Amino acid sequence: MLSRSLRSLAASVIDFFFPPLCLLCRTFLATPGEQYFCRACLDSFPFISGPLCPCCGIPYVSKHGADHLCSRCMGRPPFFDRARAVGAYDGSLRTAIHRFKYDNRSLLAEPLGALLAESGRQILQRERYDIIMPVPLHERRVRQRGFNQSLFLARQVGERWGIALEAEGLKRSRWTDPQTMLPEKVRLKNVRGAFTYRGPGVMYKEVLLIDDVYTSGSTVNECAKVLKKQGAGIVDVLTLARTL
Repeated sequence: MLSRSLRSLAASVIDFFFPPLCLLCRTFLATPGEQYFCRACLDSFPFISGPLCPCCGIPYVSKHGADHLCSRCMGRPPFFDRARAVGAYDGSLRTAIHRFKYDNRSLLAEPLGALLAESGRQILQRERYDIIMPVPLHERRVRQRGFNQSLFLARQVGERWGIALEAEGLKRSRWTDPQTMLPEKVRLKNVRGAFTYRGPGVMYKEVLLIDDVYTSGSTVNECAKVLKKQGAGIVDVLTLARTL
């Protein structure tokens, strides 16, 4: 097995003859510190900043004032404890997620997972949970797409945070139409009763639920509902992006 120094030397030689390219714009990565995305693409990611709702994480248009509950969370508190997203589902971040999710670009799993793990430490202000779980896809959807993008992301976060991944406990037991194709009022009904839990147990445990995009929140809220009914103590949600 090659030592770390030899692996580093080999990687440097490969980069010299075959310079790495940005996974989005395909320009050469020449600046120190650039690993997956060029600085221009990374800087164009629409990262979310406060003030925001401390529950669902939606940012407010005004950048003045403190975090406060939004009217939706005040009127109908969700089952999850907190939801946070790295950025808005827009621009270059949307392009990266779309290529990962629909163009079968599984090579984006590591860079997007790394982005989720590193940003998640800051926006959640913690990195200790008992279990990390991906939002599950129905087995028919997995066959269509070839993989569950949320599982890929959850695996990356779990490895970087040193937290056990429970990939099979939460199940999508009923086929549902894609949420993005439905009006918001229909989304709640669409996912109601669509999830079950068949894992080793989550009683009193702190769970981090991973998904790629938070849209209306109906899907992750239904997942959190199932986990809370099983006795989970905390269910937080972390996504790459959210629609605004």
